[in-house]
This record gives sequence, structure tokens and C-alpha cells, in this order.
Amino acid sequence: MTQENFDFEQIYREYAQKVLNLCYRMVGDEQTARDLSQDIWVKVYRNLDDFRGNAAIFTWIYRIAVNHILNYLKQQKRKRWLNLLDLNLREALHTEETLNRLGSAAPEDNPAEQLQQKEREQIVWQQILKLPESQRAPLVLHRYEGLHYQEIARVLGISLSAVESRLHRAKKNLQKWLEPYLGKI
Repeated sequence: MTQENFDFEQIYREYAQKVLNLCYRMVGDEQTARDLSQDIWVKVYRNLDDFRGNAAIFTWIYRIAVNHILNYLKQQKRKRWLNLLDLNLREALHTEETLNRLGSAAPEDNPAEQLQQKEREQIVWQQILKLPESQRAPLVLHRYEGLHYQEIARVLGISLSAVESRLHRAKKNLQKWLEPYLGKI
């Protein structure tokens, strides 16, 4: 297949926001997410003629995105011991729209309830960012991107049982780490 068989602009319009959201959820920084997203779309464009159609175009793009993001995170760890907990999440999660994309709509009528909801989301998100990339990627793809286990396996290039195992470990870690916050969330 060649690039002429695909309308890159249409593909971009359909999946650009999803790729950007994935980047943001994996790295927790808006500017880095935008940079990664741009790099991913360059890769997609350059490799569009390599797409064989063995999977949905969506799965192929997500696989490129996840691999690119994971490589970026590994490089950052090598350069400096990146501590994701130091991110200022109040700034990163500054808009209601971002919170809604994270899977929770803040109550509209009660400002105190809105604040509590935002604080809960920030606490949970801090803990998600603590997960190793091998656990965070499947969790984000499943919980926030809505992918099924089989789709996650294809995107990450791992077995279905590995997806199940990584999700189980991620949930166990989150449960353990969130236990001290039970009164707050």
C-alpha cells in the first residue's frame, strides 16, 4: 500500500487528539506531550506506505505512539533520574476539559465538590505517574483510551496474558499506594 491509498489529513483529523491525550497521560506534561505527538505524526506520515493493513490503522498508529513515548521515557531516565512526582499537577491539569478527558466529570453545581473531585483526580494521577511504564501504558490504554485487552496486546506487541498481568499489577500497586489517601478520596 502506498500513501496515496490513505488520506493522511483525514487520519490526522480523526486521531490527532487521541494521540495527544495518550502522550499527555503517559508523560504528564503538556508541552512534552505536544512535542511527542508531533514526532509521532511525522513517523506516521513517513511510514504510512509501510502500513500493511494487518491491523486497524488506529492500532498501528497507537503502536507507533506507545513505542515512541516509551523510548522517550527511557531516554529521560538515562539522562537524569526523572522524578514524575515533582510535576506540578495543578498546572498540568488546569482545565476542566483535561479532567473530563481523564475520565471524571466534576460536579457542576457545587464548587466545593468540584475542588474535592479535582483533588481526588490529582492524587490518583500522581500515583498513576509512579507506575513503571510497563504497567502505566496498559492502564492508560485501557482506562483512559478505552482499548480492550486484545487491542492493547496488539498496540504494545505483547501477549494477552502479559496485558492482564500488567494491568493486575498496576491495579494492585495503585490500591497499595492509594490506601493512605482513603480518607481524602
